[in-house]
Amino acid sequence: MIRSRIAISSKDYYSCELTKKLPVRVSILAVNGSEGLGFYEALDNNLDNLEKYVQFMQKSPQIKDIKVTHRGNKRIWTRVVHKLDYPSIHDTIIESGSMTILPIVIEHGIQYHDILSPTPKAFRDLLKKLQDRFSTIQLRALSSKPTETIQDLLTDKQYKAIELAFRKGYYEIPRKCTLEELSVELGIKRVAMQERIRRAESRLMKEYAGLKLFF
Repeated sequence: MIRSRIAISSKDYYSCELTKKLPVRVSILAVNGSEGLGFYEALDNNLDNLEKYVQFMQKSPQIKDIKVTHRGNKRIWTRVVHKLDYPSIHDTIIESGSMTILPIVIEHGIQYHDILSPTPKAFRDLLKKLQDRFSTIQLRALSSKPTETIQDLLTDKQYKAIELAFRKGYYEIPRKCTLEELSVELGIKRVAMQERIRRAESRLMKEYAGLKLFF
């Protein structure tokens, strides 16, 4: 199994072009054929840009239908049906025998896909099809051993430390416990507790924030 994170951009691809013009982040949470459901966020906190994005989408020849399903304080949720004369980025991934791990995030003219490919051959086929069909393809992360649980990512000591910290309210605002209290419960020194938590946090961030770069 191959897990990859790929940044994809393409000239005249509607979502890429619109997010170049407007400081909006698009998060697609569900895909069913040509239909997608997700939400828009303004990167500059200007909610007018969200309304402009919807208006541009309504005028796009690549959009068959768009409906605003909910307006929140900071987000607009939409249901979109696109009509392309060529396979979409998501269609290309499926066609190659791979699958996208949702959400798909689009900002600054780039689509970010976290992808699972069942074999190295499927991954090679995926890259070739993407390179043939779209303007810019950048491999941002690659792993041949995708993990499924937090326990797989951390050592036993790191997992016990961060699980205790979460359960005791260390990550709540305001915090409900201190490092000293956590260290006493585990029977270790404060500095050891701090190191275990920081190492665990670093490992989790690299995995889930897509920072495990491939060179």
